[in-house]
Amino acid sequence: MSDKDESAADSHRYQVEDELTNSRNAPEYTPGMPFKDRVKLVHKLNYTKAEQQQHTANRGVAEMIGVMDEKGIQNTFDRFMEQHPQCGYGLTGACCAFCSYGPCRVDDKTKGSVCGKNVDLIVAGNVVRRMAAGLSAHGAHAREIFIMLKQIGLGKVPIPIKGGAKAIVIGKLLGIKARGKTVKEICVEIADRFIDDLQRAEPKKHDTLLALAPYERTKKWEELGIIPISAYHECFESNNITSHGTDSDFDSHMEAFIRTVLVYAWSTVISTSLATDIIYGIPKRATVNMNLGSIRTDNCINIALNGHSPLVAFAVCDLVKTDRIKEKVKAAGADDLMLYGMCCTGGEFAQRDLNIPMVAMASSAELAVATGAFEAVIIDQQDVLPGISGVAKRFHTKLITTSSSSRKEGAIRVEVDYYFSNLPNVYDIAEKILDISIDNYKNRDVKKMHVPNIKAKMEVGFGVEEVMKIFNGSIRYNLIYGLAELIREGKIRGLVNFGSCGNIRGAIFERNQIIIAKQLIKNDVLVTCHGCSGMGLLFAGLAHPDASKLAGDRLREVVEAKKIPPVLHVGACTDSTRAGQIMAFTAMAAGIANQGMPFAMVAADPAAEKTVGARFAFVTQGIETYSCVQDNSLASDRYTDFVSNKIRDMLGAALNWNPDPYKTAEDILIMLNNKREALGWPVWDYVMGDQKEIEQDIQDTVGISETGKADEQTAATGACFA
Repeated sequence: MSDKDESAADSHRYQVEDELTNSRNAPEYTPGMPFKDRVKLVHKLNYTKAEQQQHTANRGVAEMIGVMDEKGIQNTFDRFMEQHPQCGYGLTGACCAFCSYGPCRVDDKTKGSVCGKNVDLIVAGNVVRRMAAGLSAHGAHAREIFIMLKQIGLGKVPIPIKGGAKAIVIGKLLGIKARGKTVKEICVEIADRFIDDLQRAEPKKHDTLLALAPYERTKKWEELGIIPISAYHECFESNNITSHGTDSDFDSHMEAFIRTVLVYAWSTVISTSLATDIIYGIPKRATVNMNLGSIRTDNCINIALNGHSPLVAFAVCDLVKTDRIKEKVKAAGADDLMLYGMCCTGGEFAQRDLNIPMVAMASSAELAVATGAFEAVIIDQQDVLPGISGVAKRFHTKLITTSSSSRKEGAIRVEVDYYFSNLPNVYDIAEKILDISIDNYKNRDVKKMHVPNIKAKMEVGFGVEEVMKIFNGSIRYNLIYGLAELIREGKIRGLVNFGSCGNIRGAIFERNQIIIAKQLIKNDVLVTCHGCSGMGLLFAGLAHPDASKLAGDRLREVVEAKKIPPVLHVGACTDSTRAGQIMAFTAMAAGIANQGMPFAMVAADPAAEKTVGARFAFVTQGIETYSCVQDNSLASDRYTDFVSNKIRDMLGAALNWNPDPYKTAEDILIMLNNKREALGWPVWDYVMGDQKEIEQDIQDTVGISETGKADEQTAATGACFA
């Protein structure tokens, strides 16, 4: 490409329409469209750092981008700009680098790879391997939780079981006889079942899936021949069939893909969430501050907890309450010590009333570190971007890793070892981490600190048990009668869950999910949320009862009567389990299968490999799923048709993609009304809010002061779009 051509390409890729909603004017995908147009489509949806800063819904993020610019500190947004123009072959999935024949790329002129793969097989292979990587990531998290559960049950780890009642319920579902057994003995048997389904090589009944999934779904999966063997095996097999010269049948690839999705859902997400509730207790209602303005700037030692597998993090949380640690804090010259949550470890804490504010999701953690206010960031597993190391070096902040699977360059390692041999010493590990963090307080440079005065309050803790209390549910029979009746009679149009990441490719940071959620609650849709996408809704002030003013008349009547937010936060990314259970138990109470109910899942801006499984897990359960960010697969019409159409014929739901959040919200509302009409339930018109209404400056909920009263001087603007 000539310099002139490169300049023209850059001009096109950086072009932005006057309206931020330029995705409406982007070329629309049509089957058979030229490869170059597919590339233009995905390039068209990228935004510059300046546009991200101007239009993000999170004003704390916008402020910190400017602060880091002034200090010359690079972040995710800078590195994304350096990648422009991104490779069109990679963006659309038309590149294969599995073997050393390649990398090979295919387009309208080059129809096949060196080995003979066409574009459909290349895209399918890429997706299958990405799915296997996501399975491995959540599988590593699952393994740690299952081993911890078993070791506690055996009395080898000195952590109390806080969810004993849930252990008995889960044990019964798995067919474990409880009579004459202690809770710890039941926990050991549950852990053994979960571990077996995670690691098994020999084909046998998948206990977790068959015991916990709705019967209608398991029969459908059995008819289709897609019941998985185990998580380890499906990961093994996904890499096997896509290896050099092995499987070259598109449909076979897709069968492996769906098997991997199923085992991802039931062996590494659902069982993990249940085991975590057994160990650390079920969610508990609480109101807590969040966003960067929650970070204390007084004489307080600040420690962030970041990642997904919170074994050590929970031990740290237990220890900070002890007199021994409080004395160490005073000896260091500080008045207090405060913990803060980042990413999904933060979501785990938020659900359990531990007074730990959430301050960042995966893509914005570097910006939180750049406040200069943290003595340490404790890192366990996954979604902690490598760039955090470079940011921490600019301040006194120590990075401390607790997992041998998730080390960072230059970080201090205080880890549960590779063989888990020191797991019984988890409190010793936690205390060593706290000692390092407390000792580092003396190195804080207040002149380098900058904490945006932007925070919001959120009400959290809406687990399945809490939702059953609110909506007249039956824990014994797994039915949520009240919610089913409200949907049936037309007080609530439908139920939509939000999960997944926060992406900056093809999207303005945290914008898409907020627009969609605000449009939905405006039109009487009750929303649940979790993971990083859920944090975006929390930062926007939507997960507090004050947000009822943004809801439609019917939904507002419900949430105000029940004193709940229109957006219910259910936890971390693996806590999609709770959202799925709320949907399933509501459907069962209505006597309708999932695919017939007015339900949807939104993964607006997927990024990590895990989000492939997160979206399709809901599809396999019969729930329509929607995304705004394209999934590096647009080169193949056959794959697009499979996930958008054919899979609906198989499983009753499909993946829907549209880069415009306004159109996505409208598509969801149309679908919900169609479901209601098919059931003979009341249907009423929806009213779409325009850009001024949805994206205008709206003062967020005020923060909660340390006394528990509203702090009027910290009124946040996190829900604002500039």
